[in-house]
Amino acid sequence: MKKVFTALLLTISLASFGQKGKFNPFKLVLLKPDTTVIDKSLVGDIDSVQSDYLKRYYYSIHQMEELINSKNVPDDASFKATEEKMKLELVAAKAVEPEIKRFKYYQTLSSYSTEVYNFYFNEHEPFSSIIELPNQNTDIASLKTLADTSMADYIIFFGNVHTETRDGQPILKLTTSLYSKKENKIILTKETEGDTTSRGDMWTCGGTVLSCLLINGVRTSTDTVAPEIAKRQIRH
Repeated sequence: MKKVFTALLLTISLASFGQKGKFNPFKLVLLKPDTTVIDKSLVGDIDSVQSDYLKRYYYSIHQMEELINSKNVPDDASFKATEEKMKLELVAAKAVEPEIKRFKYYQTLSSYSTEVYNFYFNEHEPFSSIIELPNQNTDIASLKTLADTSMADYIIFFGNVHTETRDGQPILKLTTSLYSKKENKIILTKETEGDTTSRGDMWTCGGTVLSCLLINGVRTSTDTVAPEIAKRQIRH
């Protein structure tokens, strides 16, 4: 499923070209988590999660190349501009291959959240910029500095990521915080949970227990944060 979802994200700018979205554009930065604590029974899943991520990366590169080289595209100046943008994005995507190879399983929280927010907010133009950055200090002064230097409107970061057991089943707990540059404060801090249920579509997770926990952690986190951004960016 996640390969299909990645391909869908890559075709958004093609399928929606010429249409207008309902959100004012913004820039969102997601900080990569730098640690988590998981039960020893889940340690065996780590290699699978990390290798699957690398496979998805190469699949995405392949999909971008196919889209760029496709002959079944509109022949007009507006679309040509979109195509040129995609070519630049492909170059950028290939340039981060060394970083992709250093991916840690817990960074699924930021990487998959980035894809989900792109799906939510970038269905139509004008497109917002939604990116990941390395973890760093998250006090208000540091967040303001990061927002200024990266020209970000919002910053999301994760904390207290750990697994617990409930009724004999593992759950993932995480705290997601949302900082607003305009308000210069953290406007949301919420603990949510991820379970092992595969819910289909973008929330399908049948690979490993750890993968399901992480994907469902993203689900509950983005479900909490997205409305807060949406109500501030909605076009009136």
